[in-house]
Amino acid sequence: MKKIISICILSFLWQAEIQSQISYSVDGFPSNVGGKIEFKRVFEQELLYPTDALEKKIGGKVNIAFVVNADSSVTDVKISSGVNTEIDAEALRLFALYQWVPAIKEGKRVSAQWNIAFEFYPDKYAKICKKRGYKIIEYRNEYKVDSTFKLYKTPEQTAIYYNGNYAFEDYIKENLDYPKQAQLANIQGVVKVRFIVEPSGMVTNIGIDKSVGGGCDQEAIRLIELTKWQPAVHKNKWVRSQMFIPIYFRLNEEFKDNSAGEQK
Repeated sequence: MKKIISICILSFLWQAEIQSQISYSVDGFPSNVGGKIEFKRVFEQELLYPTDALEKKIGGKVNIAFVVNADSSVTDVKISSGVNTEIDAEALRLFALYQWVPAIKEGKRVSAQWNIAFEFYPDKYAKICKKRGYKIIEYRNEYKVDSTFKLYKTPEQTAIYYNGNYAFEDYIKENLDYPKQAQLANIQGVVKVRFIVEPSGMVTNIGIDKSVGGGCDQEAIRLIELTKWQPAVHKNKWVRSQMFIPIYFRLNEEFKDNSAGEQK
């Protein structure tokens, strides 16, 4: 009996130590990379409504609780309230796609508990599919798809813009719409955009690592949102990879080369 009690006390102390590292009072809450707008965009881009639930018009809200750690990793993921097995599984699959920014307390990153909700509406799914232009996410058939959600920092073959870096440079030059606010304020500089290229070649988790302001950040995000990539390859599989791309905003001069993407 004493042995059992000792084990229980040790277990309790271990749990208490973990909980003591989680902040419940913070100055800034955790958030997904890119914020609410990117959260919605990724959800609508990646959602694959379970067939049976769609046919039976089953829907609802799935709430997921988790801890965003100080190093941006996520632990203790659990469904606090769900709909059914299939929809809950899709919610967890979607959740695995997101990157997170830790909470801030007294100017430092801290671990904090957080929760989000995915809302599944059968009636809206048809509109989502029409807007995005597909019902099923298609993959190139040269390789198999890595389904582990692992993010590769140094894949054997990095992701590239589907027509090559020179084509990406041309795309930026032809499509960059210099914000009026930035022009009037003579704002120039480099916006450094971060994002993930998924095994499908679509992009998720678009965020700003270096800001310029004056509407330039939003324009850089818009440009990346519209791109399609040849995904990274590792051990003969399409894999997820992190990209960092500089977008140059220069007034009264030819736009600089935006093709020099940096992989990390």
